Amino acid sequence: MADALLARLSYDPGRQDLASIPWPKGLAPSPFPAGHASPSAPLPRADVLVVTWTAAESRAMADVLTPGVHITEWAHYAEHWDEYLPLLTGRSPAKFSRCMANYHLTDIGSKRVLCVKSNLHLATDGTTAPVVKLWKQMVAEVQPKLVITTGTAGGIGETTVLGDVFVVNAAKFNCTKAFKDKPWAQQRFAQSGGLSIGPNVSLANDHLIPANAGRLPSDLTPHAPSIWASTGDVETVDYFAFADTDDSFGVIANDPQAHTEEMDDATLPLALSQLGSSIPWLSIRNASDPEVPSSIGDISAQKRWAAKIYEKYGYWTTVGSAIACWAAIADLNP
Repeated sequence: MADALLARLSYDPGRQDLASIPWPKGLAPSPFPAGHASPSAPLPRADVLVVTWTAAESRAMADVLTPGVHITEWAHYAEHWDEYLPLLTGRSPAKFSRCMANYHLTDIGSKRVLCVKSNLHLATDGTTAPVVKLWKQMVAEVQPKLVITTGTAGGIGETTVLGDVFVVNAAKFNCTKAFKDKPWAQQRFAQSGGLSIGPNVSLANDHLIPANAGRLPSDLTPHAPSIWASTGDVETVDYFAFADTDDSFGVIANDPQAHTEEMDDATLPLALSQLGSSIPWLSIRNASDPEVPSSIGDISAQKRWAAKIYEKYGYWTTVGSAIACWAAIADLNP
């Protein structure tokens, strides 16, 4: 049987014809020229650290936030690689790429942003959760004032449409497999002080997301996909699961506050808590496949349905979450 998780992580839609995004004057992403940094070098300092996870997500992030610098031109990050290699498994994408991540710098107004594509994942690597170690290492080197984890996710709730983006600063683990015995297996993390979102989210909804929203099908987007600043959660599971209308995997019952479920985000606040860090963080996730109608058939049929939607629209939904990352960063500018 095909590995649905690895298929989701590795699927690359190839080059896409992204329409021009009408950035406001002075705030268009401005990437550094592609360079030749040593894989063993530490990461550069930046005001904001933005991390995404899959091939389709990283392609969209590069097209939106490092325009003109293709994802294949991002630098490889393998500092202390020998410490990570024993922590990986035969299913670890990092084992094949021989690096923990790829990265590139860009400026948004006065803010320097480090864009990262992680090759480590909670559900593919060893039970020491090396992705938590990676977060600690990246935060120590980048010294960011804000950390964002972003990308695709399964939508939860019948009102969540394909392409909707949820900006939250609360995350809950729902680990029932390899990590079920960890003390944090069902832990919820919430950033103190609440969620503060500025005017660029409205600008993005009104003017930036519509430039490419026509790529999404009308039958799965009964209302225009939008960025939603929410008091809800992102739910992090340790295996490939999704929400269907029968809640077959129990993700809805486990966290009724969650709008999306995915497989990495809660590792960020876990790492920050272990560091004793109060750095602000956000989860910005797009619904790359909406809640699955159980009427489609059994779980195998539902997985195939969700996979087809992801392959066709995962890139285009991630354009929305990359724009939402831009909005959060643009609001940091004076």
